[in-house]
Amino acid sequence: MLCVTIRPAMRLHLVTILTFAVAMTLSAQPASDTAARIIDHQLTQSQSYETLAYLADNIGPRLSGSRGAALAVDWTTKRFRDWGIDVRQERVMVPHWVRGAERAHLTSHNRQEIILTTLGGSVATPPAGITADVIEVTSYEQLAELGREKVAGKIVLYNKAMDMELVERGEAFQAYSGAVIFRSSGASRAAEHGAVAAVVRSVASASLRTPHTGALRYDPNQPRIPSAAVTSEDADLISRLLAKGERVRMNLVLTPRTLPDAVSANVVAEIRGRELPNEIILIGGHLDSWDIGTGAIDNGSGVSMVMETMRLMKELNIQPRRTVRAVLFMNEENGMAGAHAYFNSVVKRGELHRHVAVVETDAGVDDPVGFISTLEGTSLEAARARMDVLSRIGPLWFRSSRFVGADTSPLTSAGIPGFGLVPNPRHYFDYHHTAADTLDKVDPKALARNTAAFAALTYMLAEEGLGE
Repeated sequence: MLCVTIRPAMRLHLVTILTFAVAMTLSAQPASDTAARIIDHQLTQSQSYETLAYLADNIGPRLSGSRGAALAVDWTTKRFRDWGIDVRQERVMVPHWVRGAERAHLTSHNRQEIILTTLGGSVATPPAGITADVIEVTSYEQLAELGREKVAGKIVLYNKAMDMELVERGEAFQAYSGAVIFRSSGASRAAEHGAVAAVVRSVASASLRTPHTGALRYDPNQPRIPSAAVTSEDADLISRLLAKGERVRMNLVLTPRTLPDAVSANVVAEIRGRELPNEIILIGGHLDSWDIGTGAIDNGSGVSMVMETMRLMKELNIQPRRTVRAVLFMNEENGMAGAHAYFNSVVKRGELHRHVAVVETDAGVDDPVGFISTLEGTSLEAARARMDVLSRIGPLWFRSSRFVGADTSPLTSAGIPGFGLVPNPRHYFDYHHTAADTLDKVDPKALARNTAAFAALTYMLAEEGLGE
């Protein structure tokens, strides 16, 4: 038997040769074969749920400016670093709004309690609250018809439910869009006619008397009045009382505070491309969440998919042709400061044109059904045709959409092609922006399937681009 002594320098040289040989072998494989390997590995050895569980259970709520948000930035940065992935934090100044007390009751009807939650960014009532008559509207047109004479001094209830026929047809986000306008701008529209406060029916596809929060936007030309979301059940209660011709008076107490903007960060991780490192496939989701739940669905699940995609490529020693850049955006929920900061930074650095495509995940975690894309016509069909490997997960469709995600919208508006993962949306708005958005609502197997689809699409884009 021949024995050979390998000196340390020789050992290092052999490791380099072997690493190069593995990389060459991978690059020689069809991209679909490698994507299939990503899918199979994720479906059998996923760590997505473990990542999500830590975010939801150990860190918890992550509203921008909060301790939870800061912990999430540092923990996700450390996880990327522990996996051997290049990572950095990019500073972002974010809103720091803090929820206070929130309660209401009907002074006109035996002090019946009204269950509600303050809308993000709302101003406070006086300490003793506001007591006023409630009027109900279902549209801005109806509000305008009532006018200042009937609205001034009142609390306006916007009682517009989501269209459940759309929800049942799988068009939950369209149904959401039709109702959320009253949450976002209802306070200012009511203030224009002299209202002293506004409450909106929770934008929800289901309710066990659980209110759904969300951000509002004040019109700078109108007075700022307090605003909250009431449960579907309580909106119906008030509506029934008013329909009987009864006078409904409510006492509303909200004590939120808006503190000075806080320092936070986007978390940016990269796997550098082997042949076209200056071309970027950006994948992203938002790290922040609302404060009343633990943000397991919105958007801890998306964060875990993004992180797991990077971990998978590192673990499987996959280095795609283009650079894959993962961005965990801060402050999507109540300001989008992270999205705008990232866009401004890449414009300033001259990197905008280097983005080949962006992929966002912020639509839940039920079983994946497809992808939306800003691509249209033959371009979309060509992209779909190259993604046949996704059939290993299930029948996934590709459809055109002008909007694929909030955090990537500055990039897609600038002309960068975008993709958005679409899990089945039927039950997404059951839990959206509520205290019920917790880990127990997430099926680990569905999370793994979503991650597999997201990771495979990412790799195929990084390897093959959009057309070559």
